Amino acid sequence: MMKVSSVLFSMLMLLTAFAGYAQPQPEAPLKFSLNEAKDYALKNSPVLLNSARDVEIAKQMIWENTATGLPQANLNSSYSYSPQLAGLSDQLSAFIPGFNPNDLKTSSFLGVQVNQLIFSGQYIIGLKAAKVYANLSKLADSKSKIGLVENITNTYITALIARQSSDILDSALTAIQKTLFESGQMYKNGFLESTDVDQVKILESNIKSTLSLTKRQIDLMERMLKFQMGLHIDSPIVLTDQIESLVAMMNLQAAVIDSFRVENNIDYVMLNTQEKLLKLNYQLSKTQFLPTISGYYSYYKSLDHNFFNDQSPNTFGLTLAFPLFSSGKRMSQVSQRQYEYMKAQTNKQMVAENLMIQYETALSGFLSTRDIYAMQKENRDLALKIYKKSIVKFGEGVGSSLDLNQTQSQYFNAEGNYYNALMAMVSAKSKLESLLANSEN
Repeated sequence: MMKVSSVLFSMLMLLTAFAGYAQPQPEAPLKFSLNEAKDYALKNSPVLLNSARDVEIAKQMIWENTATGLPQANLNSSYSYSPQLAGLSDQLSAFIPGFNPNDLKTSSFLGVQVNQLIFSGQYIIGLKAAKVYANLSKLADSKSKIGLVENITNTYITALIARQSSDILDSALTAIQKTLFESGQMYKNGFLESTDVDQVKILESNIKSTLSLTKRQIDLMERMLKFQMGLHIDSPIVLTDQIESLVAMMNLQAAVIDSFRVENNIDYVMLNTQEKLLKLNYQLSKTQFLPTISGYYSYYKSLDHNFFNDQSPNTFGLTLAFPLFSSGKRMSQVSQRQYEYMKAQTNKQMVAENLMIQYETALSGFLSTRDIYAMQKENRDLALKIYKKSIVKFGEGVGSSLDLNQTQSQYFNAEGNYYNALMAMVSAKSKLESLLANSEN
């Protein structure tokens, strides 16, 4: 009996071990610094995956246009059967020895024709336009990357701000709950009035409400960040960077910001490429006045014994298409394309000046927001110091609940101003980096 019990116990332990092993293990969170989040997004973002596919489509369009001017071959074959012929074929059999009218009932042949474009102005210009369009697709892909990096930076730091704000609120809630407990004891002993305790309860309720909102914002920002990166929105992640280190890096980068050159800006480069496309479109419209020359070779083989089939098996030829008269239609199209090209030239000049103004505004904005951030950080630290002192004074019975309420409101306002200044600086820095970015970096 003891032996059986031992066996059952061993089996029970074994099943328990297997049950524990079979349970799904929680997914380990992925850790990302800001730079790692950017690198991951550049490789996995669905937006960039589609923009990269657009680049591949443009490459295939180049070959599609190139193939138009290369040899084109077609195979033709036909078979037909006529069960009843006209009476003329029966009369021919009396005059032509060996002629069988039934041979005319079937007709079948095999033909191969090869065409080669020799000259076409539209083909030459179209091939150039396809290459320029492919380059424009690459530039659009680069612009998507620049925009994605800017969005990742803003979302990442917003998530960090929400987490830091949550930690601060947690700490404030712990302190105010301690004060609430102590004030309750003092009220029982007759050292405080009930209104003082109620005032502290209101402060506690306000912190809890703000903390709940902040935690929801953390979840929202992290889900947004995962979506931008190309991660599943339910995948757990950990943001490893700290706000202070990122701010220090921004200040360091601001000291080495290179001067702005319009010709390197991605928007200007894209506009310049679009201008080239419109110029080619203008040239393409003028090729309507040029002839098109092509050659062909045809091989024909009859597969029956049709007496009347006397077609040559080999045929060579040239075709010439020359436009003569269109009542001014082609000239009107040329004029339209010319004005579109001229508009593109003017737009490029306007955009160049506008980009320079944007850069100067962005640089000034970043330097201003950096100074405002430093000031708001100092104000936040002072407000926190005052708030902590008011908590101590209230606990010692030398401060009123109204003073505590006022200093808490002052601190939370200073905290909000600090984070607003931080996000303004981050946004200004991201805008500046986007203007300085080009297709190569």
